[in-house]
Amino acid sequence: MSRVWQFLSTISYGDAVSNDCLAMAALFTEKGVENYISARFNHLKGSNDVIKLEKAKKEIRPDDRILLHLSTGDDMNDWFAGLPNKKAVVYHNITPAKFFRQYNSGLTSGAEDGRLQAAKMASSVDLAITVSSYNARELEEWGFPKPHVIPILMPFSDYTQAPDPKRLQELSDGRTNILFVGRMSPNKCQEDIVSVFSEYVKNYDASARLILAGSATGTELYKDRIVSYVEKLGLSDQVIIPGHTSFAEILAFYKTAKVFLIMSEHEGFCVPVVESFLFDLPVLAADYGAIGETMGRGGILLSGKDPAKAAAVLHEMVSNEELREELKNNMKTELARFETERVKAQLWDVLGPWLGSEEHT
Repeated sequence: MSRVWQFLSTISYGDAVSNDCLAMAALFTEKGVENYISARFNHLKGSNDVIKLEKAKKEIRPDDRILLHLSTGDDMNDWFAGLPNKKAVVYHNITPAKFFRQYNSGLTSGAEDGRLQAAKMASSVDLAITVSSYNARELEEWGFPKPHVIPILMPFSDYTQAPDPKRLQELSDGRTNILFVGRMSPNKCQEDIVSVFSEYVKNYDASARLILAGSATGTELYKDRIVSYVEKLGLSDQVIIPGHTSFAEILAFYKTAKVFLIMSEHEGFCVPVVESFLFDLPVLAADYGAIGETMGRGGILLSGKDPAKAAAVLHEMVSNEELREELKNNMKTELARFETERVKAQLWDVLGPWLGSEEHT
């Protein structure tokens, strides 16, 4: 069986693309496949397992299989397209450049370049995998081989770890916690979350608290806009914006929240939806991108973003125990689609033959 190299632009803690790469590496190892990870930027502190890009380029053999996690523009994408090896792409979606133009020129060009590079590499790829039908439509438009739609591989066992005790105590004070987890980014539309929360506080629960957890690296100007908006609304004491947090803190956020609120306008999958399901946390979301596909019947989808209407639904989801129980049962059903062993089997059904393995299941 051939060796496998996984390439991605940046590998870091808490990032959905990085987590998927690491989970796939564990799958390859479990199946007895020699495999390596290489990234241009390695933010896994103390880790020697990620091979520097230039070194990896020198060590690739002609019979090695090359797998690229595609989520942004990078010179690596053009290099990958030119390789004569058998190649596969795992497409996580590239956020359209329009969301970044007024905040970060680097992210803007990365998004523009990534989509151009994706279209150019399409004919050189043997296998395409993506995490949603929403993403698959983009790959087909670019001319990739018919994509296999397989959810992100999430080790559910990771979520049984102990939450941060300090955060857990802080947030278990009887107040209603509304949560969003995701990087501070214009496509995530945190300003719309704040607008809905403001209506909820005014009309239903004056002591409620909003948690906007996620890194603002590269989008600091956007974060400043959100902070200013929160201050303008007089909500500074009720909105927590902790920045990049530990996994244990994220677990504490999930465990103490009453509703997960999403107003994003572009999501290729949305891992926090599945994470919310793991904690029996109802999800209220605006219907954009792949959110509805990922969520299924495990939450409530809004056809628009009217803050007053959304706040009314939010109140119902917080206070109506019968509705919460119904959604809890739906979440359990939806979770079966993302169960770790099931997704591993789906991946291996596709990756096994690509690697030349006779064991396809």
